[in-house]
Amino acid sequence: MKNKTQTTDNTAGSALHSPSLYQHQQSTSRPDAPLIIAVNLRTPANIGAIYRLADATAVTKIIFVQDNEADYKNHNIVKRTSRNTCFNIETEYWSHQQFQDGANKLPALIAIELTTNATNVFTTALKTSCSFVIGSERFGIPDSILNKCVSAVKIPMFGDNGSMNVSHALAICLYEWHRQHTIKT
Repeated sequence: MKNKTQTTDNTAGSALHSPSLYQHQQSTSRPDAPLIIAVNLRTPANIGAIYRLADATAVTKIIFVQDNEADYKNHNIVKRTSRNTCFNIETEYWSHQQFQDGANKLPALIAIELTTNATNVFTTALKTSCSFVIGSERFGIPDSILNKCVSAVKIPMFGDNGSMNVSHALAICLYEWHRQHTIKT
């Protein structure tokens, strides 16, 4: 029986684990990634996944827009799903009115939403400085917030379902932004 760490004809390499993975991640430069604007999200598992995604993609701030008070960082499902990355990402909670009053001070707002004017995210030149706006899975992004966005992007779908999980859609868009702006070939 061969030693587990011995590799022969393994073109994929070996999996990186805790210490080596951490060293690898820390050696990677952190770009100025987009902000995330999350509107009326309700599902703790999605919120946790968004925090974890934000950490993975160098997002430094998430703004939750909602009219009810919430502290997602202290929700057990959020903490568990995010693997405690919720404590590493700056978080702000804005009411809808605060968003209306402050939207013009944010980087260009790009909605991730199926709209009449949405363009394919893979063929759209994403702005270097921008904010990705996502809405609840049930209701999407309200018109009052869509009206503040400079554009909307959509993800091509090939199955029967007309939409995808909000955290997955955000992941695709964030990695497409990185492909366009930070990944060197």
